[in-house]
Amino acid sequence: MTSNKPTIVLAPGFMTDHDLWRDVVPHFSNYNVVYADFREGATLQELAASNLSRCPERFVLMGFSLGGYIARHMLYLAPERVQALILVGTSTRPSGPSISGPTTNKMFRGMSRAALVRAVHTSRTADEDLIERMKDMGTRLGAEVFARLSALDRKSDLEAMRDIKCPVLVITADQDRLRSLEESKEMAEAAQATLIVLQRCGHMMPMEEPDQLALLVRNWLTKNNM
Repeated sequence: MTSNKPTIVLAPGFMTDHDLWRDVVPHFSNYNVVYADFREGATLQELAASNLSRCPERFVLMGFSLGGYIARHMLYLAPERVQALILVGTSTRPSGPSISGPTTNKMFRGMSRAALVRAVHTSRTADEDLIERMKDMGTRLGAEVFARLSALDRKSDLEAMRDIKCPVLVITADQDRLRSLEESKEMAEAAQATLIVLQRCGHMMPMEEPDQLALLVRNWLTKNNM
């Protein structure tokens, strides 16, 4: 890690890993990049704490989808360490566990095609390379991570967002079928954040429109002297 560069920490979404950011990272050559992950933790707080332990003293934090929940909990645990928060395709609305009982490796076949297709813009549903990349991430993470993430209890933290002091950027997509514009507006209003809508894009912004996403984030960071 280069000491004279600022650091950006990238937190992935449900059943995604570092490959989510493959085409975004080249745009952040002026930053040290740290990948958050789902190695350990059965609650949002535990996942946040485990990732904080692998981060430098100060950093910019960018969370996608489920990673947005984890990123916010990292900030709540250590607000003095987070220089800026970027929330992509995420929400503060509550949701309880989505599966009951254990999922075994024998049962697990990765994310279904129907679920993957719903996460992309309608024009990309036949993009087999994109769908395969998404499926491969889930397969790599496996049954244990799927069960643990599906069991997460995501309580609303909308009120907590009102106390965030660092600059916040909220990014949504005009054709996101998993997270609504209203959800992004709620977050932006609570945190007095900048809200940007990515055009001609579905939920998987870091993979569908990495150049557009990265440019928006870089410009915003530059305006905030980061």
